[in-house]
Amino acid sequence: MEGFAEYASRSLDIKLPGDYTSFMENYGKKLPEDPVREKSWIRGLGSPEFVIGTTLAFRSTLPGFSSKRVVIGYMGTKTIIVNRTYEDIDEYLVLDAGDGSILTVDSVGVTTRIASSFEEWIIPKFLRATLREKYTSNLIAVVFDESVKAEEARLMLLELKREGFADLEDVVVLVKDHYGAVRYHGMHEQAVKEGLLGSITGFIVGSILFNPLVGGALGLISGAVAASLAKSGIDDQFVEDLSKNFKAGCSALFALVRKADPDRVGEGFAGFGGKVLVSSLSEEQEAAIQASLDERRENSEQLSRGSYKSTAVSHVLPEHPEQ
Repeated sequence: MEGFAEYASRSLDIKLPGDYTSFMENYGKKLPEDPVREKSWIRGLGSPEFVIGTTLAFRSTLPGFSSKRVVIGYMGTKTIIVNRTYEDIDEYLVLDAGDGSILTVDSVGVTTRIASSFEEWIIPKFLRATLREKYTSNLIAVVFDESVKAEEARLMLLELKREGFADLEDVVVLVKDHYGAVRYHGMHEQAVKEGLLGSITGFIVGSILFNPLVGGALGLISGAVAASLAKSGIDDQFVEDLSKNFKAGCSALFALVRKADPDRVGEGFAGFGGKVLVSSLSEEQEAAIQASLDERRENSEQLSRGSYKSTAVSHVLPEHPEQ
């Protein structure tokens, strides 16, 4: 049976980059033939039939469209000014087979480079789509440079839960202190101790971190720990293996949220610092959370609250490892 790479080569007389052909071989059947009108599994990406048909149409109608470029998706419309009037035109997603980069091109031929490779462009979108398939709740994972920050964030979410602003399915914190010891703390402490916390572990052990296309991109866990993660639950072996890949003084928050007040969550995360590692939120929602994390705390009340949380964290996760 002819694969996508051979189909594209025969139809378009072009050799496409391996990261894109690998993706299409595995997931092309999940993409719509008409992403202009149909919702796509990966926002905007089209099926093999769309790619071939639309690329041939561009080559025949758009002067100067390079034979090394392939139209792989539809981005939507954008507004331009033509003769002092506003006009909406279509914008498409293009792969340059020459250097592997990803660009947008509109219907008048204006191009904008948005990623150096398909892999760079697809990783966050692939993770988001996979997470949405795996969980009905929204998952968010945030990594912090300070050992206390993830637990502070966990306590903040639990406070929002107590106040009725968040419905949490699970919250887990992993911490590596300056002495090299790694500890974990969860919302359901007994479940954590008994190794029954399958939801968070399912996220870590699933195809999201160990998928051949994206497995090395997150840089948090190496393939060497896959065996210990294969069983359900966050156990001691998992913690030990993860410690080898966590920098000293770092912490990570993994949260499954059924529903929440976005404004209150944004306020709660304000000034924490940290980086959203992955989430199943929309791109806009994730960007809003990241913006809140990046805010500087200039309010004394926030500073005071942060000091209180740090005290609570030091009690739950002591800095000194057990002897």
